[in-house]
Order: sequence, then structure tokens, then C-alpha cells
Amino acid sequence: MFDVIMVPVDGSEYSFKAADVAIEIAQKFSSKIAAVHVLEEFSFNSYDSEEDSGDAILAKITKKAGEVGVEVTEHLLTADPLRDMSFIVAQTRADLVVIHAHGANNNRFVSFEENDVSDTQIGSVSERLLRNSNVPVLLVK
Repeated sequence: MFDVIMVPVDGSEYSFKAADVAIEIAQKFSSKIAAVHVLEEFSFNSYDSEEDSGDAILAKITKKAGEVGVEVTEHLLTADPLRDMSFIVAQTRADLVVIHAHGANNNRFVSFEENDVSDTQIGSVSERLLRNSNVPVLLVK
């Protein structure tokens, strides 16, 4: 049913929950995972630091998926997640995207308690992907 399931991961606990769902679906449908981590185009941190962090995030997904026999292709990209996510979906040739409703925001992870985030709100990247994607999007809460 799904050949490639893309899961964007930003290092937040929410993105890892979405990755768990993507891995479970991939296991059931013998799908591959395209794990994507986007390095912000403009960051105050060094590129090497951001790249190392992204590699570690992707490696965590690859390890977890590998434990259950799911193949993962890692994609570490420099882009604007809000602007470029639909393009990234096309480039990975995904036929399903699994993304969490919330995630990181400028290296500060969303906290429901500290930021008064309700369970009816979704993040800007998730919202734009839902509106513009040409493939099904599974929003994980």
C-alpha cells in the first residue's frame, strides 16, 4: 500500500512519537522509511554542530527501525521546513507522510504547559503540509 513513508524528525519527543507510528506502519506494509531532518538555513549554531545533531537524530530512527527489520534512508537537508516540506516529500518519493502536530521551534521544543499549547492546535510546518501535500499526511497527536 505504501512503498515509502516519510517522517520528518526534529529531535523533539513529538517527532520521535511520529517516527514510532511510521515504523509500525512500515512494518505492517513492508514499506521503507525516509527519515528527514532539516537543518535550518539560518542558524546561530555552527553548521558542524547542527549536522552532528541531525546525524544523531536520524541514527536513532534508523536503529529503532532496524530492530524490527524496517529499512531507513536518512535525509539530512539544509532548507526551510515551512517553505520546502512539500518539495522534500516529492524528492523522497514518499507516498505517505507521518508527522506530529507539534515539534521544535527555533531550537526550543514546544511545551504544552509552558506555552499554553492546546491539543487542538498544530504547528506551522504540519499545518502547511496538510494543506499542500500531494500525498496522504497522517498527523500524530
